[in-house]
Amino acid sequence: MASVYLPPHKMAEVAARIKDKSSKEYQSLCWTALRKSINGLVNKVNTKNIKHLIPELFQENLIRGRGLFCKSLIKAQSASPMFTNVYAALVAVVNTRFPQLGELLLTRLVLNFRKTFRRNDKRNCVATVRFIAHLTNQQVVNEILVLEILMLLLDTPTEDSIELSVALIKEVGQYLNEVARAALHAILDQLRTILSEGTNAAGGGAEGGGGGGG
Repeated sequence: MASVYLPPHKMAEVAARIKDKSSKEYQSLCWTALRKSINGLVNKVNTKNIKHLIPELFQENLIRGRGLFCKSLIKAQSASPMFTNVYAALVAVVNTRFPQLGELLLTRLVLNFRKTFRRNDKRNCVATVRFIAHLTNQQVVNEILVLEILMLLLDTPTEDSIELSVALIKEVGQYLNEVARAALHAILDQLRTILSEGTNAAGGGAEGGGGGGG
């Protein structure tokens, strides 16, 4: 049976009429209200209102709704990657009070990266590493994770993994240059070597093709 939509004020009235606060019905109503509230706040956050929205978010039961919060953030960021910096800033503030939320979000993002990378799901993989990069810029995530992802992408380079590496470096390169300059430069040297070898191989192939035509 499909659930019936109830506006917030109606939901509050129904909840108030339930005497047994431990009942399944009451808990279900509370959970639905929490989900709708968290989704609404995450979906409307932007650079102009984030300062005012954060106190509203802290009024919600974020410990109980930590899974909802992470799911809502990942979905919103994937749909609107241009606002990744805003979502990362929101997480950074929440993480100062509830570090377990930042940890859960990171765990889910790493799992998403592994899944999308394995499936060659380029769009979602790009969105995921972009989120991880901005969380690194906000110091929610240790830079070692980004360096490990870059090493993985360049270990067996493909056109897509190189493109992903370049996109990741663009997002987090400035921060890495401040906190892990030697590691970043080693990765850049590796990337340059890969690109140079690819260019030479393409050039050699072209020359070989020309010779064969003669």
